[in-house]
Amino acid sequence: MAGMTERTGRRPGDELAGYAAEMFAPLGAVGVARLFGGHGFKLEGVQFAMIVPGVLYLRADAALAASLEAKGGRPFAYRTKRRNVTARSYRSVREDRLDEGEAVLEWAGRAVAAGRAVAAARANAARGKAGGKSAALP
Repeated sequence: MAGMTERTGRRPGDELAGYAAEMFAPLGAVGVARLFGGHGFKLEGVQFAMIVPGVLYLRADAALAASLEAKGGRPFAYRTKRRNVTARSYRSVREDRLDEGEAVLEWAGRAVAAGRAVAAARANAARGKAGGKSAALP
């Protein structure tokens, strides 16, 4: 089967997804779903992490992106038929850093906050467009 390991019949990243879900449990009821052939992680409807292909990426604002890059993290990137795409809103966590459970949990908490900020900004923008007025409340 393409994309499956011969030994276990599991996709690469399944074990990491289970490990990450356990690490993220203190954040609350984290949902895990298939995403791009990997896994996406959501808390209260906000996606904050993904594993693609077997690499953990966290949603990052500028400060978290700088922290993760200082520790060897890279932006999420992939290739389409036409071009290379870099999603600067996600940064990788190096595999050798995954054993730093408390640090990864702290980064995940910051990733949730970054995801919430993006969701709030999008909601405010949508409200502004829908009403033709400022999104600020009186």
